[in-house]
Amino acid sequence: MTLRSLIETYYDTQTDKFATSSQFQQLESGHLNMAEIDEFIHNLCRSHLKSPQILAFLYAIAPPAAADATQHNLLEEMGLDDAGIRHPDLLYQLMQAAGFSPQQQDAVTAAAQAQVRSLCTDPLMFGTIKELGLSVLLEVTCFEWMLARLSRRLGQALQTHRGLPTAGLAWFDHHSEVDIRHAAEGVEAVVHYVSDYDIEADELATILDITFRENVFIRRYFGGPTLALATPAGEAAS
Repeated sequence: MTLRSLIETYYDTQTDKFATSSQFQQLESGHLNMAEIDEFIHNLCRSHLKSPQILAFLYAIAPPAAADATQHNLLEEMGLDDAGIRHPDLLYQLMQAAGFSPQQQDAVTAAAQAQVRSLCTDPLMFGTIKELGLSVLLEVTCFEWMLARLSRRLGQALQTHRGLPTAGLAWFDHHSEVDIRHAAEGVEAVVHYVSDYDIEADELATILDITFRENVFIRRYFGGPTLALATPAGEAAS
């Protein structure tokens, strides 16, 4: 199995487990109450509000072959590309459409900042920034992979079962389009990262298993125990 195929298999496994999970099915079928849907919106916005900061970290450690694509992704998130759409602003539009009060929006912002703070202040799970950077890169690009495939369904569920207007769902529509390219670039970025930093196959397997020991989408969006074993990573990457 090639390295690219290995990464795509993990991403497909994470995405499929999310799409078939009880949480996703309940959201899409309308079996969550309004409070539960709003908690999902809170968790989604908290997870993505600080994406520019996370991408800035990934740009700082990006191997030369992946630097341009990472930079362009970062500029898109900040609204500094030709489209001029700040992605965090789309999340605030989502919260406003859902009727979140200014205090509730501030709470989401504070929770997002706390996640960034934890990344900087908590003890490292890995020995060096090299391993931490790969884990972050894997999770970020896995989200892009999933959103390219499922974000429209998530947005449609909020429109159907929460009554949100189309304008408030622009974040989902935007990511269903741009993340198709980002997902492909993300896999390439992982391949370049592994090569540039001389990461051995067994080391990659360990980081993959740690990063995806749970389903990252259920954990970020719904919380709770979500153990979802990914494809065994004992195969050598090449």
